[in-house]
Amino acid sequence: MAILVEIHFYGRSDIGKVRAANQDSYIISRICDNAALCVVCDGMGGARSGNVASECAAAVFAEKVRKYAAPLVGSDGIMTLESDDACVILDDAAHDANLAVYKKSQTSSAFRGMGTTLVAALLCSDLAYVINVGDSRLYLISDNTITQITHDHSYVQHLIDSGSLSVEDARNHPYRNRITRAVGISADLEADIYSVDLSGLDSCYLLLCSDGLSGQLLPEDIYEIISSESETSDIPDTDAELSEKTARLIEAANDAGGPDNITALLVKYTNSEPDRSAEPAGGTIGKDGD
Repeated sequence: MAILVEIHFYGRSDIGKVRAANQDSYIISRICDNAALCVVCDGMGGARSGNVASECAAAVFAEKVRKYAAPLVGSDGIMTLESDDACVILDDAAHDANLAVYKKSQTSSAFRGMGTTLVAALLCSDLAYVINVGDSRLYLISDNTITQITHDHSYVQHLIDSGSLSVEDARNHPYRNRITRAVGISADLEADIYSVDLSGLDSCYLLLCSDGLSGQLLPEDIYEIISSESETSDIPDTDAELSEKTARLIEAANDAGGPDNITALLVKYTNSEPDRSAEPAGGTIGKDGD
């Protein structure tokens, strides 16, 4: 018997309570019957340049992933993706996005020095391949726990890693928003790539978010919102559930001050596999939000 994997997605972005413009961008892209891509970028730069950087990076990255993954999709609409192939696809697409933003930054003094974070998940059946640059994050919520999969490329994370700063003190550090890697600030790029095996889980959530969310909410706050029952008593479907929970995440970040743009992209994975020895098959893809 085949494994029945269902994957639904919903994304939402908010300007927050302080910023004059929203410099976050996100994309949800269906690649084939059993694969999809989720991307969140948080732009940096004065005036309009942060918007330009995040939009450019997200668009180019998504376009290149689709292009590089296309040969791996069979005539039945199912992608066969090996770990090595996934890493090459994500890394090549990230370098393409980096070069696109960097070249664009050279075209105008208004764009000079612009850049963006990038976190993305390429989901194929019961595997998620994750790439990140900067401090936008991906969390896995499963088995009554929340786990940060990505590792921040930031000044305070460096201090935490070296033992010079506690996680608690980092939340209020004056340089907590200073990142050490970004897409587009130079012609070179270094990204981290992770793989997450979801096959042993009956269900779980993946949350991709900008630091406008993770900087205002503790992991336990995020977990409580995502794992709680929907406030609406008669939620008609999973997409409505995800829409409600992303809205609650953003509302909570705004209630905590909302000093930055806030983006939350929530994925729900459900494995209705009747036989653990079966081979994985395709899934269903949800829709993204406004």
